[in-house]
Amino acid sequence: MQFHSLYFIIFFLPITLLGYFLLSKGQKEQQKAVADWFLIAVSFLFYGITNPWYPVMLGALILLNWGISRKAGERAEAEQGKKQRRWMILGVVLNVFFLGFFKYTNFFLENLNAAFHKDWPMVHLILPLGISFIIFSQISWIVDAWKGEVRRVSFREYVLFSVFFPKITQGPITTMREFLPQLRKKKRFVFDSEGMVTGIQMFTCGLFKKVILADPLGTAVTQYYSLFSYRSNVDSLIVMLAYTFQIYFDFSGYSDMAIGLAKMLGFDLPANFDSPYRAGTVTDFWRRWHISLTSFLREYIYFPLGGSRKGKIRTYGNIMIVYLVSGIWHGANWTFVLWGIFHGLAQVAERLLGKLYRKVWLPIRWCITFYFVSMMWMLFRSSSWEEFQRFRWHLKVDHSGYFSQDLAKCFRIPGVNLVMQHLPIQVSDAAVQAVCAALFLGACFVICLCLPNNQKRKYRVNAGTLLATAAMFLVSLLSMSGVSNFIYNDF
Repeated sequence: MQFHSLYFIIFFLPITLLGYFLLSKGQKEQQKAVADWFLIAVSFLFYGITNPWYPVMLGALILLNWGISRKAGERAEAEQGKKQRRWMILGVVLNVFFLGFFKYTNFFLENLNAAFHKDWPMVHLILPLGISFIIFSQISWIVDAWKGEVRRVSFREYVLFSVFFPKITQGPITTMREFLPQLRKKKRFVFDSEGMVTGIQMFTCGLFKKVILADPLGTAVTQYYSLFSYRSNVDSLIVMLAYTFQIYFDFSGYSDMAIGLAKMLGFDLPANFDSPYRAGTVTDFWRRWHISLTSFLREYIYFPLGGSRKGKIRTYGNIMIVYLVSGIWHGANWTFVLWGIFHGLAQVAERLLGKLYRKVWLPIRWCITFYFVSMMWMLFRSSSWEEFQRFRWHLKVDHSGYFSQDLAKCFRIPGVNLVMQHLPIQVSDAAVQAVCAALFLGACFVICLCLPNNQKRKYRVNAGTLLATAAMFLVSLLSMSGVSNFIYNDF
């Protein structure tokens, strides 16, 4: 089920909110427990609405990890013992194996076939929705339980942490250390009008990002990859910008909706984006992009490897390992692996250059960073290294300056044609389409570089914000021609 589907907005969400607050209305412990189990039930329903096997696999994973975490953390006041450490390692290995089996089995088979000239058949597996996000949350749970950082957690609290529907499929990746205080807030079950209004506004902003911005940009990207006969340098440049903005508005839109939904229910999920395209270095970009993933990789991989405490060579190696893992985590394709490696190399290069690079004028560093990130997004989008090289060839070699009309139509803005017809000069359809594309992409730049993040905005309750929210919500609903998938839905 998608957040921006009419079924979710009209039926699932209102019923969930109404049932949750009605069941907990008396504020007694038994009523709170019933409300939590209701939230768990609707989360399983949300997760399994498209495939009934998803909740079964998720339930089995939850029971397995609950049992292992009990063994890994059962030392009372004693120090960490070897037995508990073995349970922790077993839990991490089993979770990684679960992720690898479902996500990477066919990837390994394809590469073995290519390396040894075999023809081993592919395995038909059901890839659980959001499995990468789920596994990282479970690994953090087991490690933190072993460290003793999450104690006396009830089974109900753990299950709700594992299946909470706003975050289960695409994050933000949340640790139990972050989630447990939210579960135990005294006023969590009390209806909070301010939190509800803030949540609705955040959800609406995320919906607007997805439907009005990300989806038309995605249509343009898809259109470009269907132009096999001819792609000019202008087409290639525009589609690089389109995908750069699409993936941001798509993923940050989902995150805004997830955080907004959680606020409606009395939870505060961590921010996932902090204006990443304002970054002046690749290192700074990763402090701002998918913050929950970066935090996980830093805490559970980079620091255990030694971080930056064991010399420069070891530090550079640790950075490369972290971003290799990030690339592999994103998908079973060599393009993802190379994408992670290139981002790691860029950060190593920035460390090597040090103060010399930081002395470069900030606008120049921003241009370098934005171009690098955008180019890497095209590698991320490509199905193979050869396809990425074809894109680079079209971008750098073909200087015809031709703008495909089929691509231009994807940026059509209502009313622009009418306005331009009243100009004192004759305006062609191609000129109108070029202006629409420039306005659309220009608006994307303004939103990314000038406007505050949704998590940092001050949400006020007045007539102006009510009208603006209602207008954005109605425009988004009326603009939906179908329910498109989120890009990170497959990760």
